[in-house]
Amino acid sequence: LTVRLYSTASTTGPETPMDATTYLRVQLSFDAAAPMHLDAARFLLAVTRARVALTGDVGAADPVALVHYDHERLEATLRVPERSAAQLRSALTVLREVEQAACRARVLVEASSLASLAADSRGFLRRMAVVAESER
Repeated sequence: LTVRLYSTASTTGPETPMDATTYLRVQLSFDAAAPMHLDAARFLLAVTRARVALTGDVGAADPVALVHYDHERLEATLRVPERSAAQLRSALTVLREVEQAACRARVLVEASSLASLAADSRGFLRRMAVVAESER
């Protein structure tokens, strides 16, 4: 049994298999003196502005989907075409300001599937260390 995914982005021409996707878990951190509260839309806008600043409108044309957002930790799971993952990482590296507040973006995990992202071994070990510490 072969399952093929097709993109619906183009209505002209033959159907082509959907591009491979990459998932990134990204966290923004702000100065502790001025905590920032961003909703999902403003988080995604900051990511989009960083991409446009780095590569211009044409370079930032590939879609970035917000899969999950945790507003308390300012952490998001983003889905991008595999060919755009390096460009997104670069744009996040140069992101220094969101809504006139100094910030830093960190890519915590990059994976080729959501299952891989959920089974992040480093994150698992960190959570186990916290549990072990709390049981002492």
